Amino acid sequence: MEIKNTWSTIIMEYELTEQRALSRLDQYILFYWLISLVIGIPLLGDWLKSWNVPATLANPWFVVFLLASFAFSQVLYVLVARHDGRPFLWGPTVIFSIGNGVIETFAFAIVYRIGAWIGDGIAMQFWPNLVEPLGFAIGFTAFVIYGGVIHGMFWLQYLPPHLDDSPQSMRIRKLRPLAEMALVLGWSLCFYLYQDIWTVIFIHILVDLGLMLRVRPPVFLGASRRIA
Repeated sequence: MEIKNTWSTIIMEYELTEQRALSRLDQYILFYWLISLVIGIPLLGDWLKSWNVPATLANPWFVVFLLASFAFSQVLYVLVARHDGRPFLWGPTVIFSIGNGVIETFAFAIVYRIGAWIGDGIAMQFWPNLVEPLGFAIGFTAFVIYGGVIHGMFWLQYLPPHLDDSPQSMRIRKLRPLAEMALVLGWSLCFYLYQDIWTVIFIHILVDLGLMLRVRPPVFLGASRRIA
């Protein structure tokens, strides 16, 4: 049985890596990345040029929160996600984890920053003492909404079905919104307290690496070597 499963995996990997052209999903991802880069580079230039990671690391309790929220979200994800026998491929894993970890963070930071600007503008008009707190609140809210929309309407729609529907998994999945909110809160605080986008990028790369290890979606298959 083990030999049969191994042979089936090899055949599947060969068939997948035969697909050299960009798939429709690849094209959608590349378009998403292009839009995020075109908007994000000029809008986030000051954050991208600043290396504020040491400021984040200097706050140990905040670092603990970032690590705990990341671990909580990943443990829940591992418990409910599956790959249905899709092979692990190094090329797609590296490209997607780094590419999406960096560039989708641009999209998240754009949404947060525009929301913060709107909140600060409203506060300046009506509640001057709340300029920064209201900016953070609206930026965080915008981030939460955007994260839910992009995952619900894009990633869950176009990635292969990968969430288990067993009764136990459904109970665990009820906790995932709480875990995602904690993750977004930590990332938003990175932006608000330290203007630190690079720590968020690093954690996001790890999140996407977890996706590629656990779900193994068929993205960028042309990056994988053909089996001789």
